[in-house]
Amino acid sequence: MKIYRAAAFAAKIGVHKNTVKAWSLNGKLPDRRTPAGHRYYTDADVDRYFGVERASEAGRTVVYCRVSNRAQGDDLRSQQQAMETFCLGAGLAVDEWLTEIGSGL
Repeated sequence: MKIYRAAAFAAKIGVHKNTVKAWSLNGKLPDRRTPAGHRYYTDADVDRYFGVERASEAGRTVVYCRVSNRAQGDDLRSQQQAMETFCLGAGLAVDEWLTEIGSGL
């Protein structure tokens, strides 16, 4: 499933990016955000906007980031940013973000 940043989604459906933001705030569009707070939209949102129904897609995308102790908090944030960059670049819509701090022993 491809994902779009707000400006790319706006261009795809033919409206201004501020319109997309307003629609997300008032509930006309989903207000999904990456861990960094960036809005994103999927092909399903494009289809929904144009009134196209699509068969449900199987599976979920879950991103899991982990460090072994609290002192590695900066490393955990770096992992999350790296995974966010990867997922945006690969066009993956993430259903759930999981993080964990804890020893494997």
